[in-house]
Amino acid sequence: MHDIGKFILPDSILFAERKLTDAEWELIKLHPEQGAKLVERIDGYGPVAKIVLHHHERFEGGGYPTGIAGEQIPLGSRIISVADTYDVMTARDSYRRPVSSEAALAELRRVAGTQLDPQVVSVFERMILERGVAFSHVDEADFEAELAFEKRVADYARPRLAAV
Repeated sequence: MHDIGKFILPDSILFAERKLTDAEWELIKLHPEQGAKLVERIDGYGPVAKIVLHHHERFEGGGYPTGIAGEQIPLGSRIISVADTYDVMTARDSYRRPVSSEAALAELRRVAGTQLDPQVVSVFERMILERGVAFSHVDEADFEAELAFEKRVADYARPRLAAV
């Protein structure tokens, strides 16, 4: 759900197998705000909207959309950031090969304290190594189910006419 705001992006950006232009990168940076706007319209999801809004902030600051840092970033956003970073590195993509879990964990440790919350990285690593938590990457069936979920969220978030 954290990337639901990517619905605003054309496929030419989402599936680009090249470096994005500055203009395309500016569009990418809009997805947290767009996602938060959509999620906050769902009854009871206000706190989730805040998490969606800040999932691309950096622990040291300088992320987007607001540039907040450290514990100003909601804990849920810091958790999603670590899990998403690991997922991106270990998932098969159309233009790059995945790295091993060990290599991904090493990279998380390397950016802990700058890009990512070091405490969250530490807990995440323990979950992977000591608790046997495993990531499962989607296949086509999962992707179709995810698309159906996003449609249901979009349908629910549409303005409703008040009962007369």
